[in-house]
Amino acid sequence: MTGAGLVSADEAEIVRNSMDVVRLLVTDRGDVQVSEYVSSDRVGPPAHTHRWHEIEYVVEGAVEFLLDGEWRRLEAGGVQVLPAGATHSVRVPDGEARVLIVTVGAPFDGFARDLAALPADATGPEVVAMAARHGVEVV
Repeated sequence: MTGAGLVSADEAEIVRNSMDVVRLLVTDRGDVQVSEYVSSDRVGPPAHTHRWHEIEYVVEGAVEFLLDGEWRRLEAGGVQVLPAGATHSVRVPDGEARVLIVTVGAPFDGFARDLAALPADATGPEVVAMAARHGVEVV
């Protein structure tokens, strides 16, 4: 990690897709990135893997994480730790949830930006191809 420093909330880049808002808080400090994810997505993405490690801390609401083929619920204060390559997904069962995401390894921000830039009517193959460019594999 390089470039110690402070990052204020108003410095975040905000990217949106149909169900989510992602605030990219730290993207320029080496291989560690920090993002805030706000969602009300009841379905979530298909199960997938990626080449970065991920830690997800539930700040508000409840989130269900698919891990080892089973959906598991975490309330505010819960943490999910994913090593690179772990098959997973995420959904919000009700209301809205806010999650702090810390990634280590391949950059997450390019994937988040490209996902947000997809048109609302993007087809499954278009989404899969975009994800593959960032090392995300749909399982």
